Amino acid sequence: MRRINPGSVNSYIRYGNVKIPKSIQSECPKCRITTEFVINANFQSSKNGILTETSCPSCKKSTVFIIMTKDGHDEQGEHADTYIYDVQASKHLINHIESLPNIPKDLIRAYRSAINVHQTRENSATAVMSKRVIESILKHFLKEKSKGQPLAQQLEILPNHVDLAKPIQSLSHLLAADGSLHKMLELETEMDYETTSLLVDLLENIIEYLFVLPGKIEVTHNKITKKFS
Repeated sequence: MRRINPGSVNSYIRYGNVKIPKSIQSECPKCRITTEFVINANFQSSKNGILTETSCPSCKKSTVFIIMTKDGHDEQGEHADTYIYDVQASKHLINHIESLPNIPKDLIRAYRSAINVHQTRENSATAVMSKRVIESILKHFLKEKSKGQPLAQQLEILPNHVDLAKPIQSLSHLLAADGSLHKMLELETEMDYETTSLLVDLLENIIEYLFVLPGKIEVTHNKITKKFS
């Protein structure tokens, strides 16, 4: 599932005490083209929300939308939260950052704005918001040291102010010889399904941290270098 940002809703209609989207600008889960979905009135309603399908104007394939009409409103309590069924949604960073600890709220807002303007093909606005995201990240870690410094210089000194090894080193106590997790891994004690699920999450996080993210940065770096060479 992927949440539809309110900024991506072009128009609303009234449904009981809330407003639900009538027209949505979103990336199609099938063809990945950003287009305008017009929500049909073929609702399947329940006490908690609405399920409806509509076709992508580009690929003509059906897409499912879920609209939460109960306990799923925005801060003003008027517009219903809306989700699009997207099996690739788990790969989208924007669906995870709000649950991360200590992430600045202004960074979340700037990143969401960058995503939104990119999806509407506003290239200049995307550049402006991308710069703001980078500035927000650097300001969070460098504090006063970021003032008046070029972005390149800020990035160069960033490792001096961020303990990049801490996330991995903090896991060492979990595998201590006298620890519960160590005993479970050695099959000395039983492990329930909830614990194994957490263990799989841990494996995914370690692999992403050590291999996936560095690899992605390198690939993107090479593409940008090639683009402007």
